[in-house]
Amino acid sequence: MKIKCLLIDDEPFALNILEDDLLSFDKVEILHKFNSPIDVVDYLRDHEVDLIFLDIQMPEKLGTQFIRELTNPPLFIFTTAYHQYAVEGFELNAVDYLLKPIAKERLTSAIRKVEDIMLLRANQNNIVDHIVVNVEYKKIKIFINEISYIEGLKDYVKIYMVNRNAPLLTRSNLRGMEKILPVKDFLRIHNSYIVNKNRIQHVALTKLTLPEIALPVGKKYVGNIEIF
Repeated sequence: MKIKCLLIDDEPFALNILEDDLLSFDKVEILHKFNSPIDVVDYLRDHEVDLIFLDIQMPEKLGTQFIRELTNPPLFIFTTAYHQYAVEGFELNAVDYLLKPIAKERLTSAIRKVEDIMLLRANQNNIVDHIVVNVEYKKIKIFINEISYIEGLKDYVKIYMVNRNAPLLTRSNLRGMEKILPVKDFLRIHNSYIVNKNRIQHVALTKLTLPEIALPVGKKYVGNIEIF
């Protein structure tokens, strides 16, 4: 199980040091480095990210503010030279709070925490039979086998049900939905679509057919279809 991560720090030297330290961890895969959190939002919409290492004191936006603004943030670890943000960091449910210069044993401990959380989530995915979403200020319980497919609309998603004409609209994004849906039952096929594997009738390289609709398959998701 690889931990796919992003590094965010306005100081290139600090980024390079953290990258070098993380290269010694076989289970860590560095997807991208950023000098500003502002550039990260679009990347998160299009890529599956497990973990973000981010500085707090950055000129364009504080790391804590950036996390607060994300609808469904990945796991995250603050890396900073300042003690005073520690309480706020843990209030935001940070996995860890690492002070620069980062000691190797502290970094190792933080990575182990991430592995434990990801393993727990994977085990939970194996037994999930429903999800709970907010719809019009109410929490709605939806059984997994009632979902046909999900369409992403930037900060909202439409959940199309098997025996319901109108979709349910909830504030989230497809990356957030992927985190709560069981992997064994759902498949990302496009920047805009997740489908219930059990509803798939026919598969082609550019199109996937469900009983009620044919959906496009994005180029970068063809590999998912081939595995399926």
